[in-house]
Amino acid sequence: MIIFESTFPKDYRSDEIKRILDHVTTGKFCQLVCIPGAGKATILRLLAHNRNVLKLHLGEKEKSIRFIYSNLLELTSYDDAQIAKFLLLALDQKIPKTDDSLVLTKQLNETVNNLAGRGQTLVLLFDHFDEYQNRLPRSFFQLLRGLNSVAKYKFAAVFATRRDLRELIDPEILKEFYDFFVGNTVYMQVWDKAASDFMFAQIEEVFKKKIPDADKKNILQATAGHAKLTKITAELFLRENIKLSKELLLASSLVRAALFELWLFLTAPEQQVLIQIAKGNEPEKDQTLESLEKFDLVKQDLSFTIPLFAQFVLKIIPTITPQKITYDQNTKEIRKGENVISDLLSPQEYRLLKFLIENQGKIAERDQIIKFVWPDAKAIEGISDEAIDQMVFRLRKKIEDEPNSPKHIITLKGQGLRFVP
Repeated sequence: MIIFESTFPKDYRSDEIKRILDHVTTGKFCQLVCIPGAGKATILRLLAHNRNVLKLHLGEKEKSIRFIYSNLLELTSYDDAQIAKFLLLALDQKIPKTDDSLVLTKQLNETVNNLAGRGQTLVLLFDHFDEYQNRLPRSFFQLLRGLNSVAKYKFAAVFATRRDLRELIDPEILKEFYDFFVGNTVYMQVWDKAASDFMFAQIEEVFKKKIPDADKKNILQATAGHAKLTKITAELFLRENIKLSKELLLASSLVRAALFELWLFLTAPEQQVLIQIAKGNEPEKDQTLESLEKFDLVKQDLSFTIPLFAQFVLKIIPTITPQKITYDQNTKEIRKGENVISDLLSPQEYRLLKFLIENQGKIAERDQIIKFVWPDAKAIEGISDEAIDQMVFRLRKKIEDEPNSPKHIITLKGQGLRFVP
């Protein structure tokens, strides 16, 4: 069976792939961060299935490196045994008939050690990591550290995520596994020539029609080469056979859905900065603006990288009514309107917001918050007011439209917190 990514050109996303390889070939973990729809999953699958890409960057050394693509969203539970079985299966190992995590972890260690002994470097690629990171136990990171200790420089992992994991991981995890997440972040750029050229060729082959070069240029001018938007726009052009304008594109439900997906992954301060820029105002140069530049949503001249997104922020966002925050008992997801926001919360933030939602209207006191958010804390006195305040501050940045004037998480001085949906 021919895997689609194996047919991609060897220079596809060359810059990002080179930077990832610089990390993992020396035994360092790596984060691949990009905005929704820009194609981070494609990069992981290229590493796992396109040897020509690896040969371009590594030469003969490509034979000694093995990439394993995995998406832990496929798991039904996130206990130690299930995770170990999943990884063993990905490594083509026979799964023992046991749920003893110690036995399974031992076999996993032996497998990785044997690969390292044969001169093989193993790199685990975790796609959609931000979507399940808050369900993973601390032991998951301990497992990765153990494998890294067994294989030394011949084991690494890549976490594909929509945001820097330092924003999502609990402070205690970040402190203990600091080297996993710091100084190793690769941000994807929106546009890549080889990627855009290949996408147009694939779409033309499917539709059996050619897109004139002038129209390709117009599509790229609107989408900046953003993978999902470019694909939707090119297909719309060929299907409808019309000259596309930003107004016509914004009228498409598919285009609006892709743009809204971009909007929702942003924090409230980031959204406010984009609104200022869309209106022609100059925002304050701070960490929020720096974040948007790293995501390649804003250029250094304070213009939008994706012109179509600028039109969306200016014309569509003001028409959207405020959305309630709810908890779904069946899926265990927290939503803002119809959109899942729990993916981008740390485990502590998730537990706090879930507790507040389930007790909305009531005042959540300090001791109650600690008991629910830090269930493993040996003593309530060990959790400082500052730790609680910092967590609430981080959570407000992710869910409030105006974090400095919160409408959902209200502080009642001397009493506690109250949640308003």
